[in-house]
Amino acid sequence: MIRSIAVDPLNPLRVYAAGPAGVFRSEDAGLTWEAANNGLAGEPLAITLDPITSQTVIVLLSDGSVWKSVDGATTWQALDAGA
Repeated sequence: MIRSIAVDPLNPLRVYAAGPAGVFRSEDAGLTWEAANNGLAGEPLAITLDPITSQTVIVLLSDGSVWKSVDGATTWQALDAGA
């Protein structure tokens, strides 16, 4: 099941999907996918990209926490409540 999809506005071949199985990334417009969960702790509900710096990916997890990746979902860091 996929809960959320985000397409890179600067590179439409790069697509991200989030769901109970985690975050996945495609570099070929969805033909193939790879897991992009390294360091992500929890079940993703929603995913979005920074429209200017599309390597910055933000994910909302089911526990209400927000995680950020600045390297195209290769690694993740939890954000503080006010960040």
